[in-house]
Amino acid sequence: MTANQIRRALPAAPRRHWKTVLAAVGLGMLALNLLTPLAADDYFFACRLIVRPDGMLFPAGRLRTAADLAFSLKNFCAVHGGRLPVHFLVELSTLLPGWVFDLVNAAVFAGLVAALLRLVRPVSAAAAAWTAAGGALLLWLATPAFGQDFLWQTGSVNYLWTMTATLWFVRPFVHPGWMPRLRRGAVLWFVLGLCSGWSMENQSAAACLLCTARLVQLRLHRQPLPRLLAAGAAGQWLGFVLLMAAPGNYHRSAGYGQAGLTPALLAARAVSYTAALWTQLWWLVLVAALLTLLLAVRRHRQLGTVLWLWGGALACHGAMLASPTYPLRSMLGSTVFLTAAVLVCANALVRRRLWPALACGVMALCLAVQLSAALPELAALRRESDARAALLQSCRAAGQTEVTVPVLPAARTRFSPFWGDALSDLMQDPANERNVAMAYYFGVETVRGDPDLRL
Repeated sequence: MTANQIRRALPAAPRRHWKTVLAAVGLGMLALNLLTPLAADDYFFACRLIVRPDGMLFPAGRLRTAADLAFSLKNFCAVHGGRLPVHFLVELSTLLPGWVFDLVNAAVFAGLVAALLRLVRPVSAAAAAWTAAGGALLLWLATPAFGQDFLWQTGSVNYLWTMTATLWFVRPFVHPGWMPRLRRGAVLWFVLGLCSGWSMENQSAAACLLCTARLVQLRLHRQPLPRLLAAGAAGQWLGFVLLMAAPGNYHRSAGYGQAGLTPALLAARAVSYTAALWTQLWWLVLVAALLTLLLAVRRHRQLGTVLWLWGGALACHGAMLASPTYPLRSMLGSTVFLTAAVLVCANALVRRRLWPALACGVMALCLAVQLSAALPELAALRRESDARAALLQSCRAAGQTEVTVPVLPAARTRFSPFWGDALSDLMQDPANERNVAMAYYFGVETVRGDPDLRL
């Protein structure tokens, strides 16, 4: 028997390694989610929300009925923001058992990696496997506030879930190779565009720019306009208008002392916000830039898709100039688009399996070093949170209504939901909104946080 005959007689190699990678990614996320307790705003959005006389949202009892949910969303839209579909899911998730959210959230993260894979469109099964692994590893390593974007319950719905919808939506607008096939699915893409537009402000603005730029390009080149693209763009813009038209956006912005946007203010923010982004993502920006330059030299005909992805990253970042704050978790859109640019370049340039295998191995080693500190921190956070919950439940059962509990320790790694800025645990003042929300959640009258108390 010849060598060729022997090869033909052997069973074919598996062609779906990327599915195994996605399953492993989902299991890894599930493990992290199981270690992440309810935190901060999770208790707040588990309550029926009213508007105080000073115009701020405030908890007023546990969220129990559909009427409570509708009432809270109405007040949220009036004084806090326009992300109504997102905060519907946030408040709904607080009513479900924690393990349900953990399972769904792990699946959504795997869906984000799958969206990256479909956007890149690897040419072989092996390339699909290392692309999926590389995409997940880059997100794990590069996301500045991983715990707030991907693990914290309220943060995941606001950031991970919305970015996943946006990335699935923009695929046909970014990748020109899809153009001849876009004949069906207009209704689906309208709904997906509506969800993408009505979600997270800077990501929604970026998707609006990308889809509009593609439609303009088609018109300028006198090419036919696929119904799927037109319907998707209409849904995206409708969702974005509904998002931005909410009175709460401007009420909340005024609360930060922002009366208007002047050229000087925008210029100052451009400098400070770009410096903040560079501090967090410098290595990812450098890798993406170097690979883009290499692609321009070696395979310039494949540069178009990468430039669209750079446009998405810059649009996500630039849209934040209208915001009075730039929390680390808001860098997720730029992180994901830059990750996609790296993966597209790598697939266009790499022809040997050794290099992507080495790159994934190095990233896995770096991740293991980070997780060696993050996993014990998350485990300790879960233990202390569970012990505090048990204390509150025992006090309620004993009829004790004024309870002093520990404040969860400050985060040391970005995998903790308390990492970064604009998020904290309980306060010492029992009248603080988070203390009041926790008191309602556990059925006691007041909860005071003591940073020196340990259980």
